[in-house]
Amino acid sequence: MSMNMSMSDAELLQLQSWMHDLEEGRLEQAEMDKLQELLLRSEEARRFYVQRMSLGSALCKLADEAQEAELQHESEQQDDIITASAELRRPWPLSAKLAMAASLIACAVALVLAMRPDRSLSASGTATVAETSNAGCAVLVDAAGAEWAEGTHAWQVGMSVPAGKLQLKSGLIRLEFYSGASVTLEGQSELEIVSVKEAKCAQGQMRVHVPPHARGFKLTTPDAEVVDLGTEFGLKVSEAGKAEVHVFDGEVEVLPNQAIAKLSVKQGAGWDAANGVASSPASASASFVDLTALRAQTRSADEQRLTAWREGMSVFLKDPRLLVGYTFEPANEWERRVENKHPGAQEYSHGSIVGARWVPGRWQGKKALQFKSPGDRVRLTVPGKYDAITLAAWVQVDGIDRRFNSLFLTDTWEPGNPHWQFVQAGSFALGIREAKGSKSLQHIAYSPEMFGPDTLGVWYHVATTFDMRTGLGRNFVNGKVVTEYKSPDVHPDEKIIIGTGELGNWGLPEGSKPRTEVRTFNGRMDEFLLFGGALQPEEVARLYEVGRP
Repeated sequence: MSMNMSMSDAELLQLQSWMHDLEEGRLEQAEMDKLQELLLRSEEARRFYVQRMSLGSALCKLADEAQEAELQHESEQQDDIITASAELRRPWPLSAKLAMAASLIACAVALVLAMRPDRSLSASGTATVAETSNAGCAVLVDAAGAEWAEGTHAWQVGMSVPAGKLQLKSGLIRLEFYSGASVTLEGQSELEIVSVKEAKCAQGQMRVHVPPHARGFKLTTPDAEVVDLGTEFGLKVSEAGKAEVHVFDGEVEVLPNQAIAKLSVKQGAGWDAANGVASSPASASASFVDLTALRAQTRSADEQRLTAWREGMSVFLKDPRLLVGYTFEPANEWERRVENKHPGAQEYSHGSIVGARWVPGRWQGKKALQFKSPGDRVRLTVPGKYDAITLAAWVQVDGIDRRFNSLFLTDTWEPGNPHWQFVQAGSFALGIREAKGSKSLQHIAYSPEMFGPDTLGVWYHVATTFDMRTGLGRNFVNGKVVTEYKSPDVHPDEKIIIGTGELGNWGLPEGSKPRTEVRTFNGRMDEFLLFGGALQPEEVARLYEVGRP
């Protein structure tokens, strides 16, 4: 058996559960045997275990040994040997038992690790880690009423756009190339991105801004090549492929097809194949949408979407299955409570904001909560027991920095508790802990690994449903089912129990556990709904359409 076997996310969750039970003094022998088996076959498990347990356990052990030695020394000075023997036979405190078990395992693991070569080092002795790569050439930064051609990719604001064709059916979009050049595309247009410094326009209208450090940005049309020398210009390409250039500031070079020499077109001038270089009409600039006009149209479109969202959301907020309905619309910037908008909501269901701050949401005029630091969270309580559950949220992920990244986690990890979170591999999952004595730790299934560098900074709707009566669970992204699974080990008496939990984080340091695992969500959340029932796929699809940016 391989001694360097990588752990799955489920195995890591299991390891954490065993370690928690060990700390609480309730790890059964059968589970201890499984823990030892995992430590023997997985180097990652050994390292994780040592990191969490060895230091604290060693300190506890030293303290107990010191106390034991002192008592033994005192007993040797006493004449009553029976009294001394009884004192020495007193039960060990729990900390000493845990410390001894952890220290023995830690020492054995440390010895094994010390005898094995570190395979993560290169021949030169330096650690080798594969860097994350990105194929993007530009970022879609603005959109107003954008509709994409049928059968083509529907790009969203915030997405990195790689080399390839974009086919806009109507509306406006603005692209910022990595080189610094920006292109505002309007109406029915087709643009092919070649690189960070080049694009091809087969049809459409655009306004192009090229700052000095992006000098040399090139646009190719069916009948010419346009090279910007640090300027701002407009470009129209007819359905017949005929280009028309108008320079608003600076200078461009135009190389018509079949021509040998480049033509210089300066501010106030224009070019087309029929007339060559000539003065542009004074109204030329106004016929191309500039940044000010784009932002105005974006604001108007956002106001319309926000109004439509509020109307559509009212139906879900009145749903009798709804337990928590957070729309993230604070009265002011200093509001430290997230109101549960479900009619008749109890005080304990309103969220208490800790650390997280209000930032712009899906639309202008809409707010979201940003989670960044290890302390950021929203505390809430949901009493009761449920046969089924649905969790749904609009999120903008800024990074999946940790192995587990909380969306919604209960404070405890007892039978029936749900834990909904992103995992570092790029998927998300809802885990519900099974009853004691079950064959597995939890009912769980992961979404596909859909979240990574290319999806950062983009709004996504994620949702998960699970029904204890049937064992059926589904994961959704943007209203579509991406995972459907059926848990094989559902007990008829099992219920979902939420209690107190939090958005964007996990757990309070208290009692014998002064530190907690860092599972902070890194990103923004704009809408969170929790239902005491499993929504059907068509209901989740409708929820997405209502809130789609």
